[in-house]
Amino acid sequence: MAAFFIYQEEIRGMEKKKYLSITALVMIIFVGVFGFGNIANNYKTTGTESTSMFILGATIYFLPLCLIMSEFAAYAKDRTGGIYSWIDIGLGKNTAYFALWCYFVANIFYLPTLASRVPTYLSFAVTGSADISDIAMAVLSAVSLVAALFVGIKYESKFNKISTVTGYISLFVAGIFLVGGIGMYLGFFGTPATEITAKSLVMAVDTKENFGKMLSTFAWIIFAYAGSELVGTYVDRVENPEKNFTKGILLSAIIIGFLYILGIISIAAYGTVEDFSRVSLVNAVISGYAFMGNTFGFGIWFVKMIGLTYSLITLVALVLWSVALSKVVFSEAPAGTFPAWLTQKNKNGILKNALFFQTSLSFLFILITTFGGESAGDLYYKIYDMSTMAFILPYLFLSVAYINFRRKGHISSFQISKNNYIAYGVGVLITILNIMGIIFAGYDINLGFMEQIDTLKLYYGGLAMFLGIGVVIKFIKFKECDVILNEA
Repeated sequence: MAAFFIYQEEIRGMEKKKYLSITALVMIIFVGVFGFGNIANNYKTTGTESTSMFILGATIYFLPLCLIMSEFAAYAKDRTGGIYSWIDIGLGKNTAYFALWCYFVANIFYLPTLASRVPTYLSFAVTGSADISDIAMAVLSAVSLVAALFVGIKYESKFNKISTVTGYISLFVAGIFLVGGIGMYLGFFGTPATEITAKSLVMAVDTKENFGKMLSTFAWIIFAYAGSELVGTYVDRVENPEKNFTKGILLSAIIIGFLYILGIISIAAYGTVEDFSRVSLVNAVISGYAFMGNTFGFGIWFVKMIGLTYSLITLVALVLWSVALSKVVFSEAPAGTFPAWLTQKNKNGILKNALFFQTSLSFLFILITTFGGESAGDLYYKIYDMSTMAFILPYLFLSVAYINFRRKGHISSFQISKNNYIAYGVGVLITILNIMGIIFAGYDINLGFMEQIDTLKLYYGGLAMFLGIGVVIKFIKFKECDVILNEA
C-alpha cells in the first residue's frame, strides 16, 4: 500500500489523510495523455519524419506548458477546478467560463469515442481482429460508460490505486514495443522494415509544400500532448504540492515526450508507411503490435493479450477523463452558470449528477450513431469534427492567463523563473504555438482558400457556433439570475 500513497498523521483531529504519491501522479497523467494511437496515426501520415515534430513538440510546447501548469497549481493548491481555476486566476471568471465551455464541448464528444474503443480492443482480445457488429459495439460501449460511471461515483477517492497499476501496465506494454523496435535497429533482433537515417527523422522545410506539411503536422502533434491538465483536479490530494505536484507533472512530461519520440522510430521497425496505410485509425494501435507479433513470430495470442490490455487501459482512461471533465466544468463554476443540480456534490465530494449527465449524453450519442441511420450518424460525426478546435482553445486561454498572472505580480512557491521577462517569454511562446495549432490544424497553406472552404467551415465555423451557444447559455443564465433578484 505504501507504494501508492504517502500517509501523514495530521496534528489537528484524528483523521488520517491519504495523499497521492509522485508515482501515482505520474501514472494518472501517463494514462490520461499518452496514446499509442498518436504514434501510429502520425506515422501513417508522415512516416518517420514526424520524429522531429514530436521532439519539437515535447521541448518547446509540452514541457513549457507543464511548467506553466505547475506554477499555477502551486499557487492555487487548494482549488480543484484545474485549468478553469488557473484561467480564473489569470483572466477572470468570464474568460474562464468560455474556457471550461470549450473544454466541455470538446471532451463530451470524446467520451463516447473513448468508450467505443473498449469493445474494439475487446474484439481483438477475443477473436484477434476488430470483427464486431454495430449492435455489439453499442451495447459494450454503453456497458463501458456504466462501468466508468459506477467507478467514478463509488471509488473515485481510491481510483488512483487502479490508475497507478494501469499506468505501470501501459508503460510495460509500451516498453516491450520500444525495446523490440529499437533492438532491431541496433541489430539484435533482425532486419527492420523501414530504413532509418538522420535525414529520414527530420521533416524538410525546403519548399512551400514541405513547410506547409510541417506546420500541419506540428499543429496536430500539439493535440497528442493534450490531457496533462486533468491532473490539476487532484492537486488538493498531493502532499506538499508546491514540490511534489511539480515533480510529478514535469517527470510525466519527460517520460511521455521520450516515449513518443522512441515510439515513432520503433513502429517503423515493424512495418512501412504503406503497411499502416491499409489499417484504419482505430485499428492502427493494435495493428502496430500485430506487426510486431508477426515480426517475432509470437502468434495470435500476442494480439489477444494486447487487445485485453488496451481494453483495461482505455476503460481506466475513460474514468479519468469523465471525473476530470466533471470537476473542471462543474466544481468551481460560479453560482448561476449552470443548473444547481449539476454542481451538487455528494457526501464524498463527487459530482454525481454531473457524471450522470455526461454519461447520459454519451449514451445519446452512441444511440444516434448506431440506430439513427446513416444520415444521423453522418450528422453526429460532422458535429464531432466541428468541436475539434474547441479542444485547443482552453490551452490558449491558459497561456494568456499565465502572462497576466505574472504581470499582476502573483508569486507562486514554484516559479518557472523569478525573472518576469523570462516568464513572459514562456507564456508568449505557448500562446503563439496554440494560435498556430488552431490555424494550421485546419488550414493548409498549400491549397487555395476555396479548395478547402468546406474544411474551414467545418472547423472554424464549428468553433464559432459552439462559442455562440456558450454566449447564449451564459446570457440566459444571467437573465434568469436578474429576474430572480428582481422578484426577491
